[in-house]
Amino acid sequence: MLTVIILFVFGLLCLIKGGDWFVDSAVEIAKVSGLSQVLIGATIVSIATTLPELIVSSTAALHGETTMSVGNAVGSMICNIGFILAISAIFGNIVIKDKHFKMKSITLVLYTFVLIACSLDKKIVKVESVLLITLLIVYIYTNVKTLKLNNNIKAANKSEVKLRKIMLNFILGLCLILLGSNLIVDNGILLAELMKVPTAVISLTLIALGTSLPELVVGISSLLKGNEEISVGNIIGANIFNITLVTGVSGLISELRIIPQNLMLDMPIALLVSLILIIPSLITKRILKIQGLFLISIYFSYIIYMFQSV
Repeated sequence: MLTVIILFVFGLLCLIKGGDWFVDSAVEIAKVSGLSQVLIGATIVSIATTLPELIVSSTAALHGETTMSVGNAVGSMICNIGFILAISAIFGNIVIKDKHFKMKSITLVLYTFVLIACSLDKKIVKVESVLLITLLIVYIYTNVKTLKLNNNIKAANKSEVKLRKIMLNFILGLCLILLGSNLIVDNGILLAELMKVPTAVISLTLIALGTSLPELVVGISSLLKGNEEISVGNIIGANIFNITLVTGVSGLISELRIIPQNLMLDMPIALLVSLILIIPSLITKRILKIQGLFLISIYFSYIIYMFQSV
């Protein structure tokens, strides 16, 4: 039991450090290539911070643990808004200046409905997975077309040594994420068996929180630097990637099994926290502290209910 816990925690630490290096280097690479800050937050950073979810869910699918694949993706969506963004809202002052917030928000809600629709028959087959990946391509293409690229190429200001260091961190971060993800999946399954807790509960809570740590790192960093809006864009983008990229790729690897709890509780909660975030924010052009308090109360109520129902 102790060995399993140690390996599980070590996997989480690998994810934290690997995600940290990967995010930082991904942002630096994007800057060197001259991409705008908004595009970095909406796509590059979101993809980077969603990589742990992608690796964990796809690894779980390879192992035939598709309940974990779905649970991790949906659980991360709930954690991203209900916990991480809620913290930024409570302790920060988030003013919505990004004119593309409305488009991204509507996209998130629509894609969540698509995920629920695909899950109604209690499985997500390969055709539906292809549909989700197609929606991902549409989202990225729309971002690239809509947002203006920063033409001020900064590559000339970066030394060759600096570029090598960025690429090294990028590769090391990816390797740590891969190692951590495998440790989390393997030991998460063992932990669930030893604790006599369903894999779905572990994946929706502990593993979802673990794979959402890069988003938490970005959120705290943005909060400390007074750039909370970056965190908002990252969270919305990350949740869109959880629906399309994480679930889509996992579904291509193995047909995903949807348990009744996913349809009756998890996905509705993911939709609910999204609406609580989005609707008032579109009206007030800011994310209020009361929203953050409401979101975090829903999140912890959900977590408590999950473990009490075991």
